[in-house]
Amino acid sequence: MWLWLLPACVVAYHAYDHSCGWTNKQVLWQRLRRRADAVLAGEIPWTRESWVEQISEELVNCPFGVHVLQLLNLNAAGTTAAKLLDFSGSKTMGFGLYNLVGLLDIALTGWPSFGFLHKICRSRLHDHCAGRLATKPAAAAVVVAAQAARRNLEKNMSSRTIDGLVNDLDLLNELRMALEGVRKMWFLRWEGNDMSDESLVSRWLGLDSQQPCCQMWAELASLQGSLRRRFEMPCASGHRRWDGAVCPACRLPAQAFWLDEREVAEAAVAELAELSKVRHLTHPAQRFQPHMSDNSQDFPGSFAIATVLTSEDLFRSIRHDGQGSGHSGDEDVADANAIVLAYVDALRTLAFSIQKTSSQKPLLVLLSLRTGESLPKEAQDSLEALEEQGLTKLLHLPVPPQHLWPRAWGKLQLWKPRGYDLILYMDADTLVLDNLEGLFHAATAIPNFAVAAALTRSMMGLNGGVMLLRPSLQIFTALQQSLEELPSWQGISRWTGRPWWNAPPVPVQTLDASNETVPTVSDFGSYGDQDHLNEWLATSFDFHGELMLDGSDCRKQPWHVSYDAVRDGPKVASLGGFCTLPVGFNFCATAGCLRQLASGEHALAREALASTAVTAGVRVLHWPGALRKPWQRCYPATRSRLDVLWWQVFNEACAKAPAKAPCRVRCFD
Repeated sequence: MWLWLLPACVVAYHAYDHSCGWTNKQVLWQRLRRRADAVLAGEIPWTRESWVEQISEELVNCPFGVHVLQLLNLNAAGTTAAKLLDFSGSKTMGFGLYNLVGLLDIALTGWPSFGFLHKICRSRLHDHCAGRLATKPAAAAVVVAAQAARRNLEKNMSSRTIDGLVNDLDLLNELRMALEGVRKMWFLRWEGNDMSDESLVSRWLGLDSQQPCCQMWAELASLQGSLRRRFEMPCASGHRRWDGAVCPACRLPAQAFWLDEREVAEAAVAELAELSKVRHLTHPAQRFQPHMSDNSQDFPGSFAIATVLTSEDLFRSIRHDGQGSGHSGDEDVADANAIVLAYVDALRTLAFSIQKTSSQKPLLVLLSLRTGESLPKEAQDSLEALEEQGLTKLLHLPVPPQHLWPRAWGKLQLWKPRGYDLILYMDADTLVLDNLEGLFHAATAIPNFAVAAALTRSMMGLNGGVMLLRPSLQIFTALQQSLEELPSWQGISRWTGRPWWNAPPVPVQTLDASNETVPTVSDFGSYGDQDHLNEWLATSFDFHGELMLDGSDCRKQPWHVSYDAVRDGPKVASLGGFCTLPVGFNFCATAGCLRQLASGEHALAREALASTAVTAGVRVLHWPGALRKPWQRCYPATRSRLDVLWWQVFNEACAKAPAKAPCRVRCFD
């Protein structure tokens, strides 16, 4: 029933993106793969369940998801259905995807397609294969290459030493080259054939019309098994190991994708370091060293560094309705708890980096939960322990109104005066490399200062991952009103060119705790919260330029040209002045951002980075994106040098963690 989706999937498919809808459906995708593994092992029959229908709605995001479902259905249909498979149908079912993606990537991502192909091949060609297990010369090169790759891996299975990262990288690169040869030889048998020739599928499945015994798929399935034994660990759920440790994506479905990202990020960082001589990218010894010129003793006021912890982000990919058979509801709870614990460890790491570089003050954590929500006991214990260590200070916020997102409610509360003159908000996926207190000095010297945030790499919008703001009851009230009015903000964002909403913002009447009807609204679009931040600042504040660390106000810079062109328009009111932060205070550490900077795709961003090298250096790293977090890089070979910085601080923080609240994120230890 999904065949019609494949053409659109293939057209939209990116050869190096195996995320397969993880942004919103990561647990369901892992459940599909676990179910496919169990079916392939003969442990359970394949049955269509409600959660499979949910996955099918998202199939356009993942052609290999379509492929696995089709193979499951074909396998369940039995030998007769396999024998009816024709060339045209096999191409429609997505077998052609093997030409778009490297076989090593398929093996590492863990999709069990090789095993199903071998099983289907044997079902169809059983009569021809009986007693004929040898390979004739026409197919020998392909099978020998696959066998060599598997033997090479197994020979090195015990080579995990202190230099394991280097050894594994070398091994994976050798496997990649060997399997690329396999793929090319296989594809020669695929391309340019007459689709009307029924024997082509037999020749393709069996690799050779003279000896159709499906050995290539058997060897590739065996190779994948070896890879998974080495690089995977058994998990109770998508994010929780059997021993209770948290290991995001520990079953490897995205590690191959991250391996490619690491190569991109490393090359980009090396080029940027040479280009701009940016501190910390160039001189490792200068990491985590406060500037001697940043004199925190003379700061004329009180400040806090704060973040927001909310179930909205943490649970958004988890289902709590127990869909599926067996213990899928328990799996959902295990995954939800694991994601929370991963974020708690991220906050631990951020707080530790702050204390190492900027201030002995704790990170203020604003907890925003809906009615009836609570954190897992493990997470509560950890947060209490972090407070006892002086790393964090937890602030329980009032329950948000039903029609406001907990995340929006939490960020709104930053503006409410609590005795702080300035607050620096930071996302949990940030890391402080250098002293930040010069920001507070600079902002204090500006009488009309209200808020500052860094421009995105396109220099046409602000990113709210790091924001410096002056609490104000007037601004708090104005922002709350703006959030109330969001359902009327329809159409296309001027910042991203994308719709504001995933669906038309038609209010729905629901009941609150008092059985009173309250309006709810549809979800933001992909960039909704950033769009709102930009729209609200542009229409309610006066823009002054870049915040100068010498305290000489904010000044317009050449890289503001694009931003000014988009921002310009009528104002609703003027609540104060806003500025941009130097890019080094919100430096995007993910492969995509780094590649764009290194390639010069955004020339103004490179100019801003060059200015940062002179004035401040890179002081805050930021990993935006649902699948771009450093703690998700479970396997060391997938970590760029910037990811390694995060892991260094994480390990230091964990070494000082109390026994009652140890770090839960443990991958390959």
